[in-house]
Amino acid sequence: MNLRENSGLIIFGVLVIVVVLAAFIALEATGTMGIEDRYNQAVGLPAGEEETEGGFSLEGNPLMYLGILGALIAVSLILHRYLVKV
Repeated sequence: MNLRENSGLIIFGVLVIVVVLAAFIALEATGTMGIEDRYNQAVGLPAGEEETEGGFSLEGNPLMYLGILGALIAVSLILHRYLVKV
């Protein structure tokens, strides 16, 4: 395979690196505090109690962010490999 055939994968790899870096920067900037807690603190409202009505929360869980990011990367790579013809 020459460079022309691999150019799509190279571009994809660069985009993956950029997205991963952006995700880490966003995590560092926002921290593990949820959006509701951040809003309440900004406007001076008292901190509310956690709601536990089922489901799951992504806020404050870096492993969930990384898991979802990894899944998106894997799906994108699979789609690129089988659907994009050079």
